[in-house]
Amino acid sequence: MIRKRIIVAIALIAVLLVVGTLVYSSMLNLSLLDAFYFTVVTVSTVGYGEIYPTTPESKLFTSILIILGIGALAVALETVAEEIAKMGVREALKPKEPDRRLLENHYIVCGYGRVGRIVVDELMRLGEKLVVIDKDPEVVRVLREKGIPVVEGSALEEEVLKKAGIEKAKGLAAVVGSDSDNVFITVTAKTLNPKIYVVARVSDETVMDKIYRVGADRVISPELEGGRMLARSLTHPHLVDVINRLTLTRAIELAQFRISEGSEARDMSISKLEDKTGAKIMAICDREGVKTKPEPSQTLEPGCIIFALGNKNQIRKLEETVEEEK
Repeated sequence: MIRKRIIVAIALIAVLLVVGTLVYSSMLNLSLLDAFYFTVVTVSTVGYGEIYPTTPESKLFTSILIILGIGALAVALETVAEEIAKMGVREALKPKEPDRRLLENHYIVCGYGRVGRIVVDELMRLGEKLVVIDKDPEVVRVLREKGIPVVEGSALEEEVLKKAGIEKAKGLAAVVGSDSDNVFITVTAKTLNPKIYVVARVSDETVMDKIYRVGADRVISPELEGGRMLARSLTHPHLVDVINRLTLTRAIELAQFRISEGSEARDMSISKLEDKTGAKIMAICDREGVKTKPEPSQTLEPGCIIFALGNKNQIRKLEETVEEEK
């Protein structure tokens, strides 16, 4: 609408200049250049004075030309000013993508549905850095209003994942509604960042093996896990209460870490790691399987996974120790 008004105003000014040039040239016997100059001076209301003798007819025409010229210029200037103001507002309200240069060691949540919303809330509760990917403009608007970093688009596209900082991300949760989409997201994420830890959601249990084969580190079926939790709540209600209190309070956290080749914790004994960080090592998963009561003297080998219990500061210190290079 605004562009149309600008075009109409410019067209009207152009018509006035052409008509004025022709009429002045005919009425006052002026050359086209002088007639054009006289027309411009008249329309712009600059008023350098009457350059040539005028007639009653030319005076009437000049008066009409000035009125029309002022009107056309006013419409044009008002329209341009309005467009500039709207552009400024649009620029101020324009959705901004997270700065990839600031995204590092964070989590990416693909999909902000029922499951994705819970994942985001829990990550925020734990104080983790995160970015959400969702293609629904309304969801994106709500997330931005909440101050949650979000990238609008499909997580199936490499460019969208790159905008979310996939290359430097710590982990990714593929929790969109389609199992096939979660498979594709897993493949794409592992292609762009082979080291990223991917957790995928599935609705069909028969798909779980397929997602593991394409690179997912963990596959979760909310229906299956929910059913198991319901069964435990029936048979061991107090145990479930204890687990929930441990995992859902801010005071105590459960965490797992993988010991890498260059980790400072490599070849460190469990007792020494516990003394250094204050966290309690509850279990170890290595080539021999899962040990729920590891010996304090046992050393940590590259590739093993430790499960620890502690408060937020202890878990943070444990994470720093495990991830710090020798």
